[in-house]
Amino acid sequence: MERQANDPAARTGSEKSRPAFTRGQLWLLAGVLAVGVLWEFAWESDGTTLWLGAFWLGAMAVFVLCNPGRIAGNRAAIFVGIPAALLCVGLIAGYIDEQIADLLGPALPAVMMTFAVLATQDVPVGREGTAVVGVLKGVFVKPFTGIPVFFRAIAALFRGRDSTARRVGYGLLAGIPLTVIVLALLASADARMGQLLGALFDRFDVGVWAMRVGMVFAAAMLFYSLFYNMTWGRRDPLMREADRDWALAGPAVVMALLLTAYAVFGYIQFSYLFGGTLPVDLTYSEYAREGFGQLIAVTIINFTVLGVCFVKVRPSGALRALETLLLLASAVVLASAAWRLLLYVGAYGLTILRVLGLWLMEYLAFLAVMAAVRVFRERTKLLRIGAYALLYWYLALNAVPWSAAMAAFNAAFGH
Repeated sequence: MERQANDPAARTGSEKSRPAFTRGQLWLLAGVLAVGVLWEFAWESDGTTLWLGAFWLGAMAVFVLCNPGRIAGNRAAIFVGIPAALLCVGLIAGYIDEQIADLLGPALPAVMMTFAVLATQDVPVGREGTAVVGVLKGVFVKPFTGIPVFFRAIAALFRGRDSTARRVGYGLLAGIPLTVIVLALLASADARMGQLLGALFDRFDVGVWAMRVGMVFAAAMLFYSLFYNMTWGRRDPLMREADRDWALAGPAVVMALLLTAYAVFGYIQFSYLFGGTLPVDLTYSEYAREGFGQLIAVTIINFTVLGVCFVKVRPSGALRALETLLLLASAVVLASAAWRLLLYVGAYGLTILRVLGLWLMEYLAFLAVMAAVRVFRERTKLLRIGAYALLYWYLALNAVPWSAAMAAFNAAFGH
């Protein structure tokens, strides 16, 4: 009801005589304008991480000012918001390694959007899909559906009581940029005018500045739409909790077939892992490079099958036995992938891609341990624990100066 009361689109009849926008909704215009300016600086910074971090931290600050009450007691939002803010500070300080900073492009917006969803929506345990849908809507829907409200909010600034100071302010706001543009055009049209103005507009390009203003306006418009929908719009409906109504027979066949394949793989891998022999005509580096990515993909498939069983299959002793065997098979696959990658590192040294491979395997090993706990303790919140661990594991990845660390490692081992 509070959201509808603050929603100008919901007002009808006698309600139209009341102010259509709250003070907070009008102040949001100033906030998103600042975000738009930061976005333009980040766009023009040519890869400088300072402005990228400032942009995301500024956007986060504006959102927090819109929702202080919701965030103050929201442990889930705070748990996600702290690493998000620390990543921004790391970018501003130039601490995050340049090779890792390139990976922040898709990751940081996803973390920020997750923070916004958790801050404005209650997501019960077992309905985490609601947060996933909320993030997708926050990226592809909500930045656009509130655009009409953005223009109505601008129009609301010019309605109501007006003072002379306010009218003068509006005049300056519209007149200063127009005067600058006119002077620049006159300086380029007349040599005498150009001499009079000196070098003031030598580097002034009307087209470039018009494009920059347009970028600021577009960013402000999209962020206003997003923040308005998140803060005052309707909440996304909660997804229904999945029923554990599947019989064991179908999933048991799937897991039995997978375990058969892993038994053959484990028999072959035993000699490589413990016997010191390799396939014919393969060097250690070729063996290491050959199947690492495929083994990681297989491990992820195993976790997906386990996740479906946790959510949909009726619990039983037979199910727990099959899940345990699948986890043991995943451990063998992970061990083989780790062995391959360590062989490759030993032969050629560390690179950022190999660091990321090791980082991913360590996270998957942690996830396997937590999945084993979940097999025997059904109340374990595996999805939330895995998501939070991934976030903080990612923060830890960005906390290490990898260029210096890799150079020291490679020098120490002669690479």
